[in-house]
Amino acid sequence: MLKLIGRNLSPYSRRVAVAMTLLDIPHSREYLSVTADPDRGLEVNPVGRVPVLELEDGERLIESAAILDYLMELVGPAKSLIPPHGRARRDCIQFMAIGSGVLDKSVNAIYEVRRRPAEKVHEPWRQHLLRQSAGGLAALDARAASRAGAWLLNDQIGMADITAAVAVTFLRVMVPELVTEGLYPALYALTERAEALPPFQAHPLEKP
Repeated sequence: MLKLIGRNLSPYSRRVAVAMTLLDIPHSREYLSVTADPDRGLEVNPVGRVPVLELEDGERLIESAAILDYLMELVGPAKSLIPPHGRARRDCIQFMAIGSGVLDKSVNAIYEVRRRPAEKVHEPWRQHLLRQSAGGLAALDARAASRAGAWLLNDQIGMADITAAVAVTFLRVMVPELVTEGLYPALYALTERAEALPPFQAHPLEKP
């Protein structure tokens, strides 16, 4: 059986867990915090990060995008949450990239405050990171608004939607100033619809 390593506090781990459940891929979990257990983190991943997907033969895949690519190949194009080719595939990957970029910049902004002594925090840099995140959120909200209540690409939820919803839920807890209520109404509505689905309910965001 496949084993997914990583906590649901990590939005990158959580989006993989949601996708695996949505696709009915049997798997076990190791809820690893690389902050609490950095040695184990380095044991399963040379750069000490999660998620990690351990295959049945012991091979380990790292980075959520690479793991998702493997999973979509595993289930085949008929079930894949990423279209197999053409404009639809490019659009999906682009919106996934925006969602991941929002998370990357936001996590760096969190680290700027939580991992540095107060006198070392560079507030202009943190604000720059948050501005980049806000740009991505605005782009996702505009796309969601243009879809008039449907998912970002078509009538079925896909990886672009999962990535966007996981990002917003994470930010509501970790960087609430970035997602003040009312700023991104279409994106919030998409997130609420996604979070109500059983695969999301099965993997709730862990509290820090």
